Amino acid sequence: MAEQDPNKEGALSIFIKAFDDLELLELYAILHLRDVVFVVGQKITCESEVDGKDPKCSHVLLYLEDQLVGTARLFLGESPIMVGRIAVLSSHQGRGYGRFLMAFIADFLGNKKAMMHAQAHLEDWYGALGWTRIGEEFLEAEIPHITMVK
Repeated sequence: MAEQDPNKEGALSIFIKAFDDLELLELYAILHLRDVVFVVGQKITCESEVDGKDPKCSHVLLYLEDQLVGTARLFLGESPIMVGRIAVLSSHQGRGYGRFLMAFIADFLGNKKAMMHAQAHLEDWYGALGWTRIGEEFLEAEIPHITMVK
């Protein structure tokens, strides 16, 4: 699915692929992006970024031209569907890519129930996108998180 970039910097393309359908370079780009965002940027080193769960989910890939700038993973076999590892390159944050990514996921999910563990400081941002907090704050990867549903 090709769309125009929210800030007209170039063409965005976004799509979902099952793990087995990913090309080797796509998988490498996903893992690299998540490493840059979570390990290098957020200093999350208490848990491995490569956690063995990627083969069990489908991956959302958001490209600006030919560069992967955003990703997320969807556990479509779970009920509710679990959304996780939502990441946008730090150099591309604040440009609407995260909203674009989450709007695509919302459209894809339709009326299906979904859940995620969101970093607590992003509660208002996800709330504005239609997600609702449930339960208490908890630590995940030594970072305060909350459970949110849609």
